[in-house]
Amino acid sequence: MRQVAAMPNRAILVRLLLNQATRAEKAGYGRRALLLYSRMTSIAPDYMHPWWERARVELVDNDVAAARASFTAMLEITREPALRERVNSTLDALFAR
Repeated sequence: MRQVAAMPNRAILVRLLLNQATRAEKAGYGRRALLLYSRMTSIAPDYMHPWWERARVELVDNDVAAARASFTAMLEITREPALRERVNSTLDALFAR
């Protein structure tokens, strides 16, 4: 019998909140989705996906300053070269606005 590694509680909570945020956004509740992404980044700041989604929704809301802050937070957390390049490129485009 193959054992499956247990997910940490924080990862499970983030996954559940991601599902809720996705459903909220699809139903047209962008503010609710943003609130959920904000919660995720507060309780699990090392998880990149909620940061990216938070910044994306902030841009949809035309809150460029908040999106910049979210992308900058990502740079503080990750050392992954490809992700850093993607975030830096996005920030460059935002600062050109």
